Order: sequence, then C-alpha cells, then structure tokens
Amino acid sequence: MTFGKNHSADLKEAVTGSALAALLPQKYPFVFLTALTDVSETEATSVFKIEATQLLCDNGNLNQSGLIENIAQTSAAKLGYECNRDNKKVPLGFIADLKDFVCTRLPAVGEEITTHVKIENKVFDITIISGTVTLNGEKIASCKMKIFIDPNEQ
Repeated sequence: MTFGKNHSADLKEAVTGSALAALLPQKYPFVFLTALTDVSETEATSVFKIEATQLLCDNGNLNQSGLIENIAQTSAAKLGYECNRDNKKVPLGFIADLKDFVCTRLPAVGEEITTHVKIENKVFDITIISGTVTLNGEKIASCKMKIFIDPNEQ
C-alpha cells in the first residue's frame, strides 16, 4: 500500500500485513484486525479472522474485551490511514468511555468478523464513535465509544 498526496480517504485496496501494522499504535500480539477494507471521511470498515493464538480468546471464542478492542482498533486504523496519507505521525488513542455495549454472540476461532465504525462527533481531543461488529451479516456486537487522542502525539 502506498500513501501519496491524494486526499481522497477511500481505499483502493485492503490494507493488510506490515502496512496495516504501520497504521496502528498497537503492536503484535495485541492487534485485533486482519485488514482495513474501507475508509471514508467519517467511517471505516475492517475484518478480523480470529486465530487460536489470539490474545483475549477464552474457550475458543474472542471475548467481549477483544470485541471492544477490535472496534477501537478499527477507529485507530482509520486515523492511522489518514495520518500516513498526510505524512503525519500516528498518535496514541485511549478508550475514554464505553456505553451501550451489547454482545449477542462471541465469534469462535476461525471465524471472520467485520467491524464498521462511524465518527459521530469530534470535540477537541475526543472522538465519539459508534461501532458495529457483524459475523456472516448478523450483528453480534455494538457500542458507542469516546476515544481520547493524546494531543502530545499529534
């Protein structure tokens, strides 16, 4: 994946592997994305195939903390993509608040989830997102999240 001066945020192809790792402040083994598949000004979509060695797996399933981290990392990958595109440093972000988290099913090892985040609002260093995780088209988790972006890292 090459990042240039084109300021269209839409991806031409999925970002995977080392290019994906460059978008995230998190590093392996604490990465909960396989690919960033779509980015627009206010939204992003990722996929994540759960591996048997994945952290935050319990009894063969990604646990709720893993789903929450997956949503946060989808948002982080969006910001990282935009920073790389604009030749800026990828900042650190922290989950500042989580609300309305609903989980109807935990994905099993070997399954691939799709996560969609939408930026609802930005206020100073806080970005408010909504996130939805689907498995084979079925919504299995959702939440609203406030993410604090460290202003010293921008």
